[in-house]
Amino acid sequence: MKHAVTIALLSAFTLTGCNSGKRIAKANNNLRIEREQLKEQVTALENENAELHVKIAELMQSTDSELSEDVLAAMPRVASIELTRYCSIWTEGGASEARFFVVPKDGMGRFVPAVGKLVVSVSEYEKPNKPPEPDDLARNEHVPTIGMQTLNALEIRDSFVSGLSGSSYMIQVPLTSTPPEQVMLVAYFEDALTGKFHSVSRIIDSYTD
Repeated sequence: MKHAVTIALLSAFTLTGCNSGKRIAKANNNLRIEREQLKEQVTALENENAELHVKIAELMQSTDSELSEDVLAAMPRVASIELTRYCSIWTEGGASEARFFVVPKDGMGRFVPAVGKLVVSVSEYEKPNKPPEPDDLARNEHVPTIGMQTLNALEIRDSFVSGLSGSSYMIQVPLTSTPPEQVMLVAYFEDALTGKFHSVSRIIDSYTD
């Protein structure tokens, strides 16, 4: 009788172990498939961005020929810019840095390549402080900042990043002093294709490692 009970227990443990192993293998396989799908999505976004840059260059070179209305309507244009929630301020080892994630968007809210000049700045936030006017920011006047950077069209292109959070332009700005608990980030973009100006601001918390 004891032998029968022992055999039954061993069989139950063996079956449980087999089932657990199958579940783990299935979970690992699902994670592998999901990882491959995400890699494909990232690659697709990078290819789409590269293609749009090529289209812009080709259209700019074809100034001698007249473009049809549908082609002009389909050309990517920046309608607004956004600072994502991934923007951050970090202080580590006595040095502080702002990390901007700027997303230019077309009229349908989709990422679109930006060609022009981009200015980003960091200033201490004190209520009821308001974002600097774009003209003041462009001239760097009347804007007390603790960090600022200006990017030309090529530098904007080189700052392109793409990942699980989507596509954006990432700019790292060293700060001249340790930031307070809250700071104001401002981005100002002058579109070289349309001549239009776009600005956006965001209040964020600072973090210290």
